[in-house]
Amino acid sequence: MFKVFGFYKFIKIKSLKKNKNFLQKFLTSNNIRGTIIIAKEGLNGTVSGSVKDIDKTTKKLKFLFSFKQFDSSNESKSKFQPFHRFKIKIKKEIVPMNLTIKSKERNIKTHLEPKEWNKLIKNKRTYIIDARKPFEYKVGTFKGSINPKTENFTEFKKFINKNLKDFKNKKIALFCTGGIRCEKASSYMIKKGFMDVNQLKGGVIDYLSKIPKKNSSWVGEC
Repeated sequence: MFKVFGFYKFIKIKSLKKNKNFLQKFLTSNNIRGTIIIAKEGLNGTVSGSVKDIDKTTKKLKFLFSFKQFDSSNESKSKFQPFHRFKIKIKKEIVPMNLTIKSKERNIKTHLEPKEWNKLIKNKRTYIIDARKPFEYKVGTFKGSINPKTENFTEFKKFINKNLKDFKNKKIALFCTGGIRCEKASSYMIKKGFMDVNQLKGGVIDYLSKIPKKNSSWVGEC
């Protein structure tokens, strides 16, 4: 049985090449597969391995980059190794939006747990935005949500500036698969003057794992 671990952490990182080389050796020697992206603004990745090796990996990441908790993480099990190899990449951003954010700029106060989220999106005055790609939206989404239809997340800022300029005083509910895209989008919207921006903590993955189907507002698959 393999453990699959997805995570992200916004934290200032220095010496990117040095950290990449160290992680490459450590994770390869511990039979870890998947992908990790590192940038000056933080970490983002999905990896898999034995339960023991994944636990060693999470401890090593926290120790190496000096933090206690991931900003968001999710776990699942697989009977087979879902990834063919391990890759670690250095990029300008862990999520490309032509916008870097600092840990203290995260919109933590309005990260909503699934039950709180259900209450928010049942409010007819709430504007629900699915920040994922169009193909994801077609497979499944929350009732009443709209999708910006952006194939590249860097286009999301254009959608906000063009379509939401008259929505700055309305309730906004943002969601994505694991939460990281919404971290960037909500930070940008707050900087642009939006007053009530909320996001689903942990994304759709966390929501579907915690909310029973009979109480779910999700329609379709993920």
